[in-house]
Amino acid sequence: MKTPEMKVADYLTNDEQLITMMDDLRQDKLSYVPIFTSTPPDQFIKASSAPWIRITPIPGDDAIYSDDTRFFEYPRVQVDFWIREEAADQLMNIQERIYETLHSHGYERYYKNSYPDPDLDNCLMVTANFEGFEERIDS
Repeated sequence: MKTPEMKVADYLTNDEQLITMMDDLRQDKLSYVPIFTSTPPDQFIKASSAPWIRITPIPGDDAIYSDDTRFFEYPRVQVDFWIREEAADQLMNIQERIYETLHSHGYERYYKNSYPDPDLDNCLMVTANFEGFEERIDS
């Protein structure tokens, strides 16, 4: 069984349109898809690697119960991506593509924000929180 952040990483990694959008903007050409479920290595974190995505779980365990067993679960994740300031005109396109992809897999965004990253010069950090909806099927 995969964790919610691993499922979301798979959904985004398999979205060829999203991957192409990011590849076209990135200065450093990579041999892998830069979608992480933890913080990437320090040597990767630089403006020329942007855009890249990090997915992390949001604590909590919301569920609806039926007869003392879980019937529905609502997993939550935070999806962050970094983009160079000079490519900021593409920010909304990437943000919308992430939304469309996750929405098609049962996740809804309930928060979004973007701001200059104080730790990464010339980059914006874009944050969005998503909540999923999963019927729990016990075998």
